[in-house]
Amino acid sequence: MKAVEHEVNKEKDFSPHERPSWIFRFFRPLIIWFFARICRWDVRGLENIPRQGPVIIASNHISNWDPLIVGCAVHRPVHFMAKMELFKIPILGALLRNFGAFPVERGGTGRKALKKSIELLAEDKVIGLFPEGTRSKTGTLGEGKSGVALIAAKSGASIVPVGLYNTSQVFSRGRFNSFVVSFGKPLVIETGAGEKISSQKIQEITDQIMTSIAEQIEEGRKNHCA
Repeated sequence: MKAVEHEVNKEKDFSPHERPSWIFRFFRPLIIWFFARICRWDVRGLENIPRQGPVIIASNHISNWDPLIVGCAVHRPVHFMAKMELFKIPILGALLRNFGAFPVERGGTGRKALKKSIELLAEDKVIGLFPEGTRSKTGTLGEGKSGVALIAAKSGASIVPVGLYNTSQVFSRGRFNSFVVSFGKPLVIETGAGEKISSQKIQEITDQIMTSIAEQIEEGRKNHCA
């Protein structure tokens, strides 16, 4: 019985804080100032993010900076998935929770993370997901996994595609460099009430998401080089 209670408490400890926590409120303006003044970031398409209602921010992933960059660029608090292992690291785990992250177990079914995502969206919150499932080592956009499409279909949330360009070079060759964050128009997934979502439909949604992200990456590339 004690072991079960310990597991429940441990899981509860990994739940995201209700934002904005005081740590988030203190650090976010400083981080935004750093990205704007030191890195000279270029954030485009913020008007495409709905000001209310459930939203999924779906982005490519090329740098460990990406969750922080997207989370600071969006005017609404964004809850990101993060590896369970990170939550077990002292200080880092607390920071992740204060910044609204929630854990996902790598190598598992991901059912808990899926359930938590839908719960947050049911509360009209914003979650941040990387459809590729992992960081791209080459910088090119990889194949999209079905998770984002499944969550969107089940929750009815709008999906805002994001293209990150040059975030892999935020700090390179001894200096901080500019990058672009480009938000596209929201995608709305229409499914009938009680309709069973086929694997073909999920694949179609996934392809649509990845195409939209690719378009935003290209927008970022053009504006970065302009």
